[in-house]
Amino acid sequence: MNRWHFYKKNFINYINIDSNFLLISASLHEVKTLKDLGYLKFSITYHDDNEKNQFLDYGFKENINLFKSDLRNLAFKDKSFDYAITNATIHHIDLPHKAITELYRVAIRGVLIIESNDSLTMRLATRLKLAEEFEVSSINEDKNSGGLLDTAIPNYVYRWTEKEILKLLKSFDPKNINFINFDYASDLTNFRNRDNYIENVLLKILIITGKIFFFFFKKQQNCMSIFIDKTKIKKRWPNKNY
Repeated sequence: MNRWHFYKKNFINYINIDSNFLLISASLHEVKTLKDLGYLKFSITYHDDNEKNQFLDYGFKENINLFKSDLRNLAFKDKSFDYAITNATIHHIDLPHKAITELYRVAIRGVLIIESNDSLTMRLATRLKLAEEFEVSSINEDKNSGGLLDTAIPNYVYRWTEKEILKLLKSFDPKNINFINFDYASDLTNFRNRDNYIENVLLKILIITGKIFFFFFKKQQNCMSIFIDKTKIKKRWPNKNY
């Protein structure tokens, strides 16, 4: 399952078709995908006017609200949207934990995040240079964007664990017990090709072996979805008026 199939699966599973949701820095491909799935009305944050214009030029003028906003400090009141959603965006900013708490703050029903998984397998792949620690490949051809905060500096690929998400929410919202669903998938399309023919053959063998391994050890895969279901929140201390 590649990243986009994983994305669609999670969207269909968690996001109601008629809900009011916020997409963070969505790509044009992402918006087209959601339209094809039947999601017709939502809001999008964009980073600069070039991002905004791509939606307007394509014809997305109706039923989509566009807002220039920073994920580290979203320009919305608490509980402004049914859901807050981001796909492969958080690792491009310098305050990833703050980003998640902002998504949590503006959402009423839930938060959906798709990012990289900090598994033992991914740590090994990074060490062997099969996956990037710093996302040099994200820098655009103009050499001036695509990295950290859309600059020319390659961003660190921040990968997450279940424990880290749980600890973050306990710190940010200690009075409540959150229900979080984690899911995993393997997308090996971004594994780096080698210049050497023999190394490329070995890499292909490794990928096939990896798929078999991931079938049995699902949490070792490189893609991770995090769905925070705020409809199932329970008070940690029911007798306290926090």
